[in-house]
Amino acid sequence: MRSTFGEHGRYLLTVRDGKADCVPTDREPDLSLDVSDLGSVYLGGTAPSTLVRAGHIRPHRPGAAILADALFRAERSPHCLHWF
Repeated sequence: MRSTFGEHGRYLLTVRDGKADCVPTDREPDLSLDVSDLGSVYLGGTAPSTLVRAGHIRPHRPGAAILADALFRAERSPHCLHWF
């Protein structure tokens, strides 16, 4: 993933045996996205493929958004019991 706003750089996300690791890399990105879109994906409730269709995330290889959907999918949708 590569951020296009604020923090610029490329990061490699790997997941093995249910554990994720994210490190800087020079490798070509599978997806390019803004840090605010990364927040939406990371905090839940918005699938990467939805943001691709909306033009916020740019895939660089076929299947990248589908894989990102699987990596960021949560068992439960985010929910906040307190309004502020």
